[in-house]
Amino acid sequence: MEVESLAVPKKQAEEEFQALKQAFKQNQSLKKEEMRKDLLKVYGHLQHGKKIIDIYESFKKVGLNKDGDPKLAIIRANAKQCFCEKIIDGSCAFRYNINHNSFGRGKHVEQSWTIDIKLPTKTFTWLKKDGNPAKDSWEIHNRNISTIVPIIPIKILVTEVKTMLPNYHILWEVEEWKPLPPKDPILLKRLTSNLFGVLATWDLTNLERAIIRGRILT
Repeated sequence: MEVESLAVPKKQAEEEFQALKQAFKQNQSLKKEEMRKDLLKVYGHLQHGKKIIDIYESFKKVGLNKDGDPKLAIIRANAKQCFCEKIIDGSCAFRYNINHNSFGRGKHVEQSWTIDIKLPTKTFTWLKKDGNPAKDSWEIHNRNISTIVPIIPIKILVTEVKTMLPNYHILWEVEEWKPLPPKDPILLKRLTSNLFGVLATWDLTNLERAIIRGRILT
């Protein structure tokens, strides 16, 4: 997966992290500056020798598939499905459904789609069905699409997930926006609006893909 990753030498990240902590200790007003708080989160992650992904640039870099849909998907780690709404300004919103099933025990359950990640304007150029650029929302081909979210292996849950699962995200490459088992996910921790710390990558096993396939059909 070709994503826009950022890395800083571990020693430099440690030095910057400690310098920022000392600056905050000496000057409490710095804690109110969002930019410096973001730097503290970023260097705090980088000091462990891990990488960071800029998802805004990654989605732009990887682009669209032959169907005019994003090649990447991102959503909270506790979601079962990932919904993508294409917006005419060139952005898109990734949503998850709090209630996965429309009906429960014979009773209708209200659906609630929550916006999780929204990409900036002009990230993409959405197309009409004939392949030409769309000029209005109703012209966008496959304006609302969805796919299945990967399963996180137990060994990664145990070693990397330190808080509640909704505090993490999964990024993966979508072959087709259809109910198909995904491949090659990345577990992320959000640090800023666009920067996510990489915690783990893995390949779904045939067994895990079979489980997802069964979840799709039920």
